[in-house]
Amino acid sequence: MVPKNITSLQHPFVKYIVSLRKEREFRREEGKIFVMGTKMVEELIRSKTPIHALIAEEGPDISPAAEETFLVTEEIMKKMTGLKQPEPIAAVVSLPLFKNLSSASRLLVLDGVSDPGNVGTVIRTALALGWDGVYLLENTCDPFNEKALRAAKGATFRLPLAEGTWSDFLSMVTKKSLTVFVADTVGIDVKKCNAPSSLALILSRESQGARKEATELFEKITIPMSGQMESLNVASAGAILLYELRGAVK
Repeated sequence: MVPKNITSLQHPFVKYIVSLRKEREFRREEGKIFVMGTKMVEELIRSKTPIHALIAEEGPDISPAAEETFLVTEEIMKKMTGLKQPEPIAAVVSLPLFKNLSSASRLLVLDGVSDPGNVGTVIRTALALGWDGVYLLENTCDPFNEKALRAAKGATFRLPLAEGTWSDFLSMVTKKSLTVFVADTVGIDVKKCNAPSSLALILSRESQGARKEATELFEKITIPMSGQMESLNVASAGAILLYELRGAVK
């Protein structure tokens, strides 16, 4: 298909892309997301994700099959991406479908993690360490937020994700007989934790900690500190806990 040239910052397609990037509800309504950067587009190609629109500053070095191709100026790419120095390629793809994680044996649960960089990083870590999926409670940042997507480095398209309410999660726990651990500043040393073959780990926002219902229902685990620091960033703490618990199941 012949590429379409866009030279105006006011072009409707430019405004459409900005809305996809910025607005969670618009992404859900459209069923599409905007991804940016060569590595991300290459990851889409490797995973055989259909590309609705390929956007490039000039003829792209990689030429995946796309429904439409748009050639844009550097200034337009800056506006689309919201970056001062964007990479010269981006794409629009379908919003990944949320999965049923009822068969997951190792499940990461994000509860109130609001920073998109942390959300993307722990998704990436969970994939790297062989966890089965990520369950996002309703008060957690959208994993398809632009910063979350960049931090996940493509893991968003490869690791099953689900979302639901606290009640939905408790129902899954009961049906699956999952053993649930809650990351906290006080609790059992994770190295001494007797983790079974079917488990879930709840990570929460560092500033607020885990919700009261979680700490009352489930066992708290922690990472021993030297005493000079009270806590770790949730992405750092999550990486350690995910690593320590990954050996619990094969």
